[in-house]
Amino acid sequence: MRNVVPAGLLVAVLASGAAFAQQARDWDAVELTIHHVAGDIYYLEGAGGNIGLSVGEDGIVMIDDQFAPLTERIVAAISELNDGEIRFVINTHVHPDHTGVTRTSARWVSRFWRMIECGCVWLGR
Repeated sequence: MRNVVPAGLLVAVLASGAAFAQQARDWDAVELTIHHVAGDIYYLEGAGGNIGLSVGEDGIVMIDDQFAPLTERIVAAISELNDGEIRFVINTHVHPDHTGVTRTSARWVSRFWRMIECGCVWLGR
């Protein structure tokens, strides 16, 4: 009997996850909002997570880049801040809400673009 409740809970969690995974996302409904942090530092709020931006005279550094279907809109929003090239993209991990635009980047990233994928570091015992 003790195993029935955890097993039932596991089935419920897995079933609900599958239901959410099947839902299509309306990418046109996603609002992209630019927020100024300080100096030349901004972040772009959108779907899934935020995009960090360091905007300087020598180009733009982007931290994480969200979902691929938002590529054109993200690039357009960034160009409102600065016409500079996006020279570096730093992805903090490999989930699609952080790396989706990277897959479609050939059209808009400068030739100096590099992607850095950070690994996870375990600091516990």
